[in-house]
Formats: sequence, structure tokens, C-alpha cells
Amino acid sequence: MKVAPNFDIREFVPKQIWERYGQKSIWFVRPQVINIAQFIRERYDKPVRLNSWHYAKDGAPVFNERGFRLPDTETGSKYSQHKQGNAGDLDVRGMTADEVREDILANKQVFMDLGLTTLESGEYAPTWVHFDCRTTNMDGILIVRP
Repeated sequence: MKVAPNFDIREFVPKQIWERYGQKSIWFVRPQVINIAQFIRERYDKPVRLNSWHYAKDGAPVFNERGFRLPDTETGSKYSQHKQGNAGDLDVRGMTADEVREDILANKQVFMDLGLTTLESGEYAPTWVHFDCRTTNMDGILIVRP
């Protein structure tokens, strides 16, 4: 089910949620997460990868928890923004995670207007970009170091 021009809901939910809820899987993802991913796709005009469980083949990495995560998963912290449908982990083909983070920070207001409030430090997310939409009441983007 398409939720944005370049994204299917399966890219934001684990396989277990899709198998149980199908199109209703949209219930588990905040619209801001989808909008930010779509904006990043359009901004760089390059493919963006979140979950890949529904299309990965030929030994490519299979991601299942880059968007919403089930509460009982061992991935991430107990109160992770992912478990609230409030976060995404992505990579942009042809760009390093640092390049994407640097652009977001250099253009923070554009991203904050979409709802992005938080990035994970590159020392903890070296090959992917973690972003989320938690409430911070800050004028800038929060950099977390879990």
C-alpha cells in the first residue's frame, strides 16, 4: 500500500505487523515519519532505504525494524521512539550517513518544519540516519547519544 509517492507502508513496519494488519499498518506510523522520508527522497533524488524485508533478494541486507518496532523487540531501548511509531532509520544510496546528517543540520528549519526534532549521533549510527519526531521544545535539532 502506497503511503507516499516513493514509499509503501511495509517500509515503515515490521513483517509481523503487516501480516496481521495489512493496510491498517498505517496506524503504527506517525505521518511525519513518512513525510520526512519522502522529503529526503525528493531532496536528494536518490533511493532511500528503510525496511527491506518485502523486497530484499540476492544476499542484500534485510531490514525489518527501521521504522515502527514491536514493544517486545530486543532492538533499541525500552522506550525507543521507534516503539511509538515516531522514528525512522534510513540510508540514501550514494551518500554517507554523515553527508545526510550534515545537510539536515545545515538546513534544520526545513526539516524541523516537517516535524524532525532529533538525530542520532554518527558515532552511534555510523552507516544510517536515525531521525525522530519526539517533542523536545527546542529551537534546534537534538542530537542523541544513546
